[in-house]
Amino acid sequence: MPLSIPAVEFGFMLCRSPNGALTRGPVGVGTATAVQFSDQCPAGTTVAGSVHSHPQEGGGSILPSGQDMGESGRLNMPALCIVNNTKVACYGVKGVAGAQVPTLMLARGAGAFAQLFRALR
Repeated sequence: MPLSIPAVEFGFMLCRSPNGALTRGPVGVGTATAVQFSDQCPAGTTVAGSVHSHPQEGGGSILPSGQDMGESGRLNMPALCIVNNTKVACYGVKGVAGAQVPTLMLARGAGAFAQLFRALR
């Protein structure tokens, strides 16, 4: 079953509190092929990675783009999660160059999408 995500990219930082709980930074909304969002985490938390969408209208790839990898490197993020209309995928990107991106998580269906976002509230 396809996921119900906007026709434009959205994204936010994943942030970890000292007790290990995940939260998120402010949500940014972009175009069908790009999004800008704050690279800041709430006070007292650290960057754990980021999440953003790749909607069908922008190609829908579940793989990180060159721009995704560049931003991840610039921000020294340990993980990058991408959501498209059928899957959620998270990649370990810290210290990784080129196309050799290790997959940390790949889930399909609306249940996985809902579970990911419930964990980030």
